[in-house]
Amino acid sequence: MNKPRRIFLSQISVMAGAATLCKPMASAAAITKHINTLHSVRNAVTVYHTNDIRGNIDTVYKTKGGLNLINAELQKQETSGLLLDAGNFINGAHSPYLQKQLIAVMNKMGYHAAAVGSQELAQGQDHLATLAAIMKFPLLNCNYEFTGNLKRVVKPYTIITSGRFRVGITAVGNQVSGLKYNDAIASANKFAGLLKNDEKCDLVICLSHLGYMAEGDAPDNQKLAAQSENIDLIIGSNNDKLMLNPMILANKLKHEVVLSQTAWDGLMMGRTVINFDSDKQKYGVVPRHIIPGAPPKSFAASFADLGLAKPKLV
Repeated sequence: MNKPRRIFLSQISVMAGAATLCKPMASAAAITKHINTLHSVRNAVTVYHTNDIRGNIDTVYKTKGGLNLINAELQKQETSGLLLDAGNFINGAHSPYLQKQLIAVMNKMGYHAAAVGSQELAQGQDHLATLAAIMKFPLLNCNYEFTGNLKRVVKPYTIITSGRFRVGITAVGNQVSGLKYNDAIASANKFAGLLKNDEKCDLVICLSHLGYMAEGDAPDNQKLAAQSENIDLIIGSNNDKLMLNPMILANKLKHEVVLSQTAWDGLMMGRTVINFDSDKQKYGVVPRHIIPGAPPKSFAASFADLGLAKPKLV
């Protein structure tokens, strides 16, 4: 009999980029990172994640934001891990040239998967199918019904091996004009169950473009967590509010679900470490939000420097 799935919040913090980084010579740092990664994968899965990049490669607010700073931050991290995006990484108003530049950076960074958001679909399904041809990472969504080439490109889920753990990743989105939409929560539960029970994944992640809070019965990330059974981590996007800290929510079975979403335009990167015991049962989570390129200081002070002293918080 499997032990109940229980995880405990080990640590939550929002930290400036340089706060936890070692700064030895590049070669020594690479060796240290390799050793730390080998040690980590025996008992943990590390997930780095972004959302709502909206085509920003270079800095956006003063000297902050953009994928280049996130990439620099990733290189400094002490362990490697999965790199995921929850959608709206493309800016639908940008030219195809700029969109392809953004994808080239994501390819170089080594993204493992990304969700389809509303910005990805802003110029139509055929346009996204053309862009997907140069992506070195899978596009995910399990509740849209695509047509044409995009139907063959977007996958409902992917499975990645991280050390000794199987990690299943699916994605859902909200309603988009002109696209057939299936119930997001029901679809997420269907594929999460497949990943956990049939594919024997140790960790199930849902990249959610539903947003943090929606009115009435409309799906959102909180409702998704509450009505789920097999999702361990929800990475959110499509947000106009800043989640100060990742949250621990209860699912339908009263087990914990981690919900995390970071700021827009590449101003923040999430880092979530799920720890396992020798029987591959989850026993701890260490979630953090990182502000790339910021000196060590408080969250509020860092955002004040950006002219965002009063962001909408949840």
